[in-house]
Amino acid sequence: MAKTTLKSLAAALNMSVSTVSKALNDSYEISESTKQRVKEFANKLDYQPNVLAQSLKTGKTQTIGVILPKMTSPFESQILEGIQLTASALQYKVVIMSSMENEELERIALQSMVNKPIDGLLFCPIHERSNVDLAKQILNRTPMLIFDRTDYPLETHKVGVLNAEGTFGACKHLFEIRRKKVAIFCGSNQGITAKRLAGYRQAHQAFHVPLQQDYVVFCAINSVEELHLQMENHIVRLLALPDPPEAIIGSSDTITTHLLGVLAKLEIKVPERIAVVGFANTDLALSLNPSLTTIRQPAKDIGAISVRKLVETIHKSDRSQIEWEEINLPTSIQLRRSTIG
Repeated sequence: MAKTTLKSLAAALNMSVSTVSKALNDSYEISESTKQRVKEFANKLDYQPNVLAQSLKTGKTQTIGVILPKMTSPFESQILEGIQLTASALQYKVVIMSSMENEELERIALQSMVNKPIDGLLFCPIHERSNVDLAKQILNRTPMLIFDRTDYPLETHKVGVLNAEGTFGACKHLFEIRRKKVAIFCGSNQGITAKRLAGYRQAHQAFHVPLQQDYVVFCAINSVEELHLQMENHIVRLLALPDPPEAIIGSSDTITTHLLGVLAKLEIKVPERIAVVGFANTDLALSLNPSLTTIRQPAKDIGAISVRKLVETIHKSDRSQIEWEEINLPTSIQLRRSTIG
């Protein structure tokens, strides 16, 4: 059976090629009844548009790129789900690369995306200084949006969460259950750390709780084995202090989800000796032992809004007139046995 083309489709419908093309592309010039008739007939004949021809004609590929630091946690998976679903609904394809929390790999990913036929780029930088000059060069010729780790010096749309409010709420909960000696475990060189640490400090000030600098811990998260070893060493050190902490906040998904395992290995009871709360979007939080109190982020919404804002930018002929937005979505705290056992 011969392949259905735009020309053969037009002939079968007794319409011009231009009318059929406009109907398939939802042009305002075509009536809704004609659009429906054309689309139904095209689906019946399994019509597939010639993407290369469209690209040559419009200069667009209907493809967006995505670069994010990792794809190993539920949080990133949920963001990607929001990206994929929304991009598909808007008739865009998605090309995904991971920098694996490595600045050199991030640089390679950025350069690789420039060489791909993409209409725009969704970029989650490792931290606020990683490959800034290269990202600025790319932004001059390719629409770009920053998501999740939004503390990044680019003038463009940014979509993330209220990070400081998340850690503020975690501290407030712990203070309310009389756990006022709170440590925080942060990721080294992560673009989310500064604002989450700021919320931790703001809570101590707001509730007049003395802040002990010894309780602020930084961990490299390049590998799980290294992370576990660092957390073990820090926990042993903290519990040996004259005034040890009664709770730990994990400032990232990776740190939080591994904390319970490290504490279990050290035979430290949760929440009897150490209460645990932190950022984590895992659906297994309820099944852990004990179940994990989490600060949950609207990950799918981050992905969906990021795509919509990027596509809006792609369609703007004069980007100098765009008023760039920073959209920060609220987090929510889900209380479980790791703090209220």
